[in-house]
Amino acid sequence: MENFAEDVARLCIEKYNFLKKTGKPNAHEWTVLSGIVLKNADCSLSVVALATGTKCLGDSELSKGSREEKGSRLSDSHAEVLTRRAFIRYLYDQIDLTLNDSGSAIFSRNDKNKIELNSNISFHFFSSQTPCGDCSIFPKLETNGPSPCKIRRVNKDANEHGIVESYYKDVHRTGAKCVKGEGAQDPHLPGADYHIVGPLRTKPGRGDPTSSLSCSDKIAKWLVLGLQGSLLSLLIPPIKLESITIGGDSPFSLDAMERGLYKRFNNKLVSVNIFQTKTAFMHKKGQQRSDPCPISIIWCAVRNRFCIQCIRDSSCRQKARDNKKEKRQ
Repeated sequence: MENFAEDVARLCIEKYNFLKKTGKPNAHEWTVLSGIVLKNADCSLSVVALATGTKCLGDSELSKGSREEKGSRLSDSHAEVLTRRAFIRYLYDQIDLTLNDSGSAIFSRNDKNKIELNSNISFHFFSSQTPCGDCSIFPKLETNGPSPCKIRRVNKDANEHGIVESYYKDVHRTGAKCVKGEGAQDPHLPGADYHIVGPLRTKPGRGDPTSSLSCSDKIAKWLVLGLQGSLLSLLIPPIKLESITIGGDSPFSLDAMERGLYKRFNNKLVSVNIFQTKTAFMHKKGQQRSDPCPISIIWCAVRNRFCIQCIRDSSCRQKARDNKKEKRQ
């Protein structure tokens, strides 16, 4: 399965590299890449949805604008969420092919004329880094060496200098905040006690509170209800993920992923195969790439080969254009 996860990561990164440079980070910017890969009955793999993104609009930004602009803003442009949007667009296209008897790659109609997923078809999720929220909270000791974090603090009982050195195990921290009014909140204490684990969280929005749940929470919901959403559930069966792959050279904890995606709710309800690859995304966050890219790219495998670029300008509107570089396959 490790080789399979490497193939999933490689295909998503290759598809990203194949797209035009428009919307990609410059030399000082970083972004997150996510994708969904289809595994066919013959075990062949193909990318069907892909997106990049790091932004989320705060509540005050969403309330701005005229009545005509309502609905033209995306509240959540994290790569994982945009990938699911692209995947739903792919599902609509496949449903249309099925209803017109044009040969869908994933659907067929049964004896009762209902749409069903073809046998031996599965979908696999890739993200270049751990989803924000609960999945991102785990001890740094797991990935960053054997030494605990050293913190200098003032101690009134210390000797003449009044300063002592204390050692704490620290944790990777998430910008996602516990949902207010839903129980316990982060204590923000030093080291490992900065966060609590388990609660639902909302994404940060440049200091402005948001109403968008963290990617950990959203993916957990998709694992139970499916990726198709409530509207498409009237037409097709739930579309579940069989595996989730996280890119290499990124903080990762299998225990935190399992906890964040299903164990904190009910580990008997659902489970999913989780991997981390050695393959790393070249535009991930790093010392040379410290600024988040303000533009998101959305791509899906539909018939007209349409690449949607979500431009994060002051009005946060969507702009779409054909990707002329995309080859006709």
